[in-house]
Amino acid sequence: MKKNLVTLAALILAGAASAQSSVALFGVVDAGVARYSQGGLGKTMLDTSGLGPSSLGFRGTEDLGGGLSAHFWLEAALLNDVGAGSSSGNGNPSTNGGLAFGRRGTVSIAGRFGEVRLGRDTPPSWWNHVVFDPFFTAGPGSGANITSGGGANGFAGANPLSFSRISNTIQYQWGFAPNAQSAIGRGVYVQLMHAFAENAGGAPARGQYSGGRIGYAGGPLNVALSYARSKGPAYAADAARGYSTFESFNLGGSYDIGAARLMAHVGANDSSAPGTRHDHWGLAATINAGPGYIPLAYNAVRQNNATRDGASQIAAGYVYNLSRRTALYASASYIRNRNNGTYTFLGGNGGGQPGLQTAFGAGTPFGSGTGYGMGIRTSF
Repeated sequence: MKKNLVTLAALILAGAASAQSSVALFGVVDAGVARYSQGGLGKTMLDTSGLGPSSLGFRGTEDLGGGLSAHFWLEAALLNDVGAGSSSGNGNPSTNGGLAFGRRGTVSIAGRFGEVRLGRDTPPSWWNHVVFDPFFTAGPGSGANITSGGGANGFAGANPLSFSRISNTIQYQWGFAPNAQSAIGRGVYVQLMHAFAENAGGAPARGQYSGGRIGYAGGPLNVALSYARSKGPAYAADAARGYSTFESFNLGGSYDIGAARLMAHVGANDSSAPGTRHDHWGLAATINAGPGYIPLAYNAVRQNNATRDGASQIAAGYVYNLSRRTALYASASYIRNRNNGTYTFLGGNGGGQPGLQTAFGAGTPFGSGTGYGMGIRTSF
């Protein structure tokens, strides 16, 4: 009898412990057929992440009592079209083959004070590009094709501001659910982040990042303002100190009118070198259509260099929800480069798939281009 009571007590305690902790496997598998054409070049491909980033992850929570909780999140990018992972976390084929938690790798403590999070994560300066883009920066219609800037002040370079993920960070969050993605909070929400350069011996602090985002989400309204400053590769004017200073500003808002959600954004990427500022803005909407929605977007960018390089992009699509987890989608977009603009399609999951920018080569005009894609996405 005594032995039975001890066994019962152990089972009760084990059940209580499991009720206070949880670990979940999650992910997205997205694939489709895409066609990209620009400047006399074309590419038809089986693409990945045309609607949402293919990924595999683990997340967990432990209730510490007294209103405190501990969390972790490990997420890797997938290139399911070739059966590979991406060590970059951005889905770049040049780094495929290995599965690494490059999309996010964080551990945190949360309570009534908010959440303190450590590790690799999405920076505040990137979220407005995603939240106020009806294509969520994925596929041919991604606004980030042009709004991320060009050259070393955009995806083509190594400026920390331009990446959708940053390593070696410590951040504070308020107004978000614990361990959640820092996309949209509730009421007033705040995200502050600092990334360490982790250099030694007085070397240039390339990779250092400091940024913040403050917003409000309530009822049909969501609005957010972001600013960030980082140190990246040196332009010629900054060669002596070994780095250039980059700044990013963006403001976005959306309003749900019932039949549609209307969106707008404005911003700039700038550096300490003359002629490297990229101003961007856009208007967009998601229109409810039966069991799905129609995304529409117009984006424009202009550089303050001597030739006033720039580009515009129009995009449209349709997403048909087969269930809460699975959707069919199609999208199309048109990019028009102006003057010496060098903007092209990034592809899904952070860019790199079409690879037209590399194919053009230095000094080759990019011209105008079209992108089409259709596929299926399922999540678990």
